[in-house]
Amino acid sequence: MDVKFWKDEGAFKLRVCGIIKKDNKYLISNCDNCSFWSYPGGHVTLGETTQNAVLREVYEETQIECSITKLLATVELFFERDDGKPFHEIGFYYLLSPTNNLPLSNFSIEENDNGKIRQHQFKWVEMEELETIDVRPSDLKSALKNNHERQHIIHIEKK
Repeated sequence: MDVKFWKDEGAFKLRVCGIIKKDNKYLISNCDNCSFWSYPGGHVTLGETTQNAVLREVYEETQIECSITKLLATVELFFERDDGKPFHEIGFYYLLSPTNNLPLSNFSIEENDNGKIRQHQFKWVEMEELETIDVRPSDLKSALKNNHERQHIIHIEKK
């Protein structure tokens, strides 16, 4: 069971994402032709550590095996859903080191996510290009720009 709930009053989810860097490029993801990009990852299941969840989720989406370098940022995000109800997300963003061969070019993967088929598009972008793309959470770019020197706690409230 994923750590998320949807109620009439609003929604909450606990999320993990992996930041993979290769040759000064970052791997970003677009799922099902969404209007924005993000980093590979997904939900934490009940009783699972965020460390285990990020390694599992990144592998499920990318087929890339990784080890954790460090926790880069914890992001607490508040925004309104399309229906105007509040949404609260807490995300753990880990810097990952690949342990198997990486695709050197952009790639796509079809994932069976608990019976739902998802189409993932992945591309490698340099920091300069990352600045021009709608990659969410956008505030995470500052942690990437400062060379991953320290963990950040980022609070984002969007109205």
